[in-house]
Amino acid sequence: MDENQEEDLSIAEVIEVPQVGLTHVAAHICLDILDSARHRRKLYVGEWLPEPEPEPVPDGTTTVAPTPVRASVTLGKSGRTALMVVRESLMPAARAAFVLRDMFAPSFGEIAAVVGRSPQICRNLASSACRYVRDRRRQETASDVHTRIVTAFWAACDTRDLAALVSLLDPEATTLSDGGGKVRAALKPIHGADRTARFMLAALLQYPKLEATLQSVNGKTGLVLRHETTVSGVVSFHVQGEKITDVWLVLNPDKLRSWNHS
Repeated sequence: MDENQEEDLSIAEVIEVPQVGLTHVAAHICLDILDSARHRRKLYVGEWLPEPEPEPVPDGTTTVAPTPVRASVTLGKSGRTALMVVRESLMPAARAAFVLRDMFAPSFGEIAAVVGRSPQICRNLASSACRYVRDRRRQETASDVHTRIVTAFWAACDTRDLAALVSLLDPEATTLSDGGGKVRAALKPIHGADRTARFMLAALLQYPKLEATLQSVNGKTGLVLRHETTVSGVVSFHVQGEKITDVWLVLNPDKLRSWNHS
């Protein structure tokens, strides 16, 4: 569709094309879900984090070793925790405009009919969201470096080496832990390398029988924490350069079901 014509696009014209009409309906459902989810998160106990996903393998099970990050076809399809957290911070209209434009490349007139904003506003929303996500993506370090830093992080935790742990963390590092009110977790973000290191060591001391393995979490090497045979926590990281800038610890058992399937 010509960009000059997109201003005149009506909902009736959108529905005349089945594929566009289905996208329109699906997007509206997603917007309703996003609005509902934002309301529920206001009532959520503590910090909210996206559900971590194990790396799938062809036989339908999940891998237990770090695997190379799969190339994303589009920004909207990336499952990395860092980008998932960024996307979750976007308002529903901005997120919808960004994902629709990125994945399906409709005109902004078509997006406007879906999100109920003008084409120009949709253009601005999608553009700013894209820049936001791309800037975060450019900050990601190479997979091999990421794995090396995470491996060193766990080695320092395992040996209770506070100095080594602090040296791996950015001075402004932030840790979020999600217990959902079902297990003990920090209710607010933890800021700073020293506080993050001490928090991690204190948490591990509370569970001396906890075992950790390096595994792919949302496409990047993370830590999977097990008590006997049950996964009780999954840790994801954002590494920039040679330093860990973010630690995301999911402890809510409802978000770990895919890790504990039979």
